Amino acid sequence: MKLTTVIMAMVCLNPAKAIANDLDRELQRYVQMFKYEAIEKPQDVDQNKYVLGKKLFFDKRLSGNRNVSCATCHDPNKGTGDGLPLPVGVTKKTVIPRNSPPLFNLDHYEMGSLFWDGRVSYDDMGETFNTPSRALNGYYPKRMDITEVLGSALAAQAIFPIISHAEMRGMKGTNPIANAKTDEEAWKLLMERLLNIEEIKTLFEKAYPNQRLNIGHLGNALAEFQRTEFASYNTPWDRYLNGELDALSDAEKRGAIAFSTVGRCTQCHDGALLGGRVFANIASPQIGPGKDLVNNDEGRFYVTRRNSSRYQFRTPPLRNVALTAPYFHSGVYESLEEVIDHYTKGVDAIDEFDSRWLSKFENSVYGQRLFVETNPYKLFKKKENAHPLMRNKMIRLTSQEKKDLIEFLRVGLTDPRFKN
Repeated sequence: MKLTTVIMAMVCLNPAKAIANDLDRELQRYVQMFKYEAIEKPQDVDQNKYVLGKKLFFDKRLSGNRNVSCATCHDPNKGTGDGLPLPVGVTKKTVIPRNSPPLFNLDHYEMGSLFWDGRVSYDDMGETFNTPSRALNGYYPKRMDITEVLGSALAAQAIFPIISHAEMRGMKGTNPIANAKTDEEAWKLLMERLLNIEEIKTLFEKAYPNQRLNIGHLGNALAEFQRTEFASYNTPWDRYLNGELDALSDAEKRGAIAFSTVGRCTQCHDGALLGGRVFANIASPQIGPGKDLVNNDEGRFYVTRRNSSRYQFRTPPLRNVALTAPYFHSGVYESLEEVIDHYTKGVDAIDEFDSRWLSKFENSVYGQRLFVETNPYKLFKKKENAHPLMRNKMIRLTSQEKKDLIEFLRVGLTDPRFKN
């Protein structure tokens, strides 16, 4: 039953709820305007692929030195992240440049590209990939035997952290996979390692009988596990969109309205996922090693090489956002309140960033001080290219609107299954 029909029935049956109904009627306009949709439960789950994918996700033998698994940076008990501003890689001193992104609903049709900079994407119509590996790209890829098995951006994304020297592969000189001269050789060596483990070989053969196994099968299995295990479709917001009007409190409904209006959140966070499709420069503070010799990170620019893409990062989907702190590509904020304050301050927020809270990780986790960008010229360049909403300080919220918006984000978008 459509939400509009449910609202009309409620008004007729219970006029005493006029205030709540006014909120529902107003919110319904924005549901239609911004194409908000409930997330659907995954269908046609392949149990054999799921079991294999789950085994691989938690198995440290996917890493070159057998000391890191996918779950190291994407712990289900930590909102599918690691609770850190920036992840730790193959050694304690190896700080990964970007925050571990959450894994919720990444197989949704709106997620055409993955990673913070969108460097892995899949075109459903053309059935073509764009990835850091040329062997997988285009209409007639060199390794079509891999791409025809992958089948999604999520599956393709899964096979790249394992060949990152800092994340999982290991530094050169530490293991044969790390010493491989090409990505293809590293993938081949990893598959040979895994297929020499009887338990894993049996799971592969059960999931993909009578097939010549390659890294594409590994990516496909990991994607099947992730799309099933981390599908979030039972938030109060989803139940509300499915017609359960009491699923959201009045405060959460007001927050959803503020999200859609004065908060201007829908500039980047619209659709079913409330994000995931847009790349934007929100003048986020930069910490950590960055992507070049001077600790800079220009985000999407490294993929497109267009000046307009400098400092742009993919806006994340917002289901379970309350569980996925710290926030932004460099993990610079530890609370939703700080995130909202960042947006309301506009580009000035980058000048006011207080990095002292990072000290609690620097000794206990990283064993070193994290770089924090304070160079006035670099900050100016980032602000100059920021989204117009940030440059013009167009997001203005009253204290009550902030409170309601945070209530919507914290409660209305949290799936009880992952909270517990």
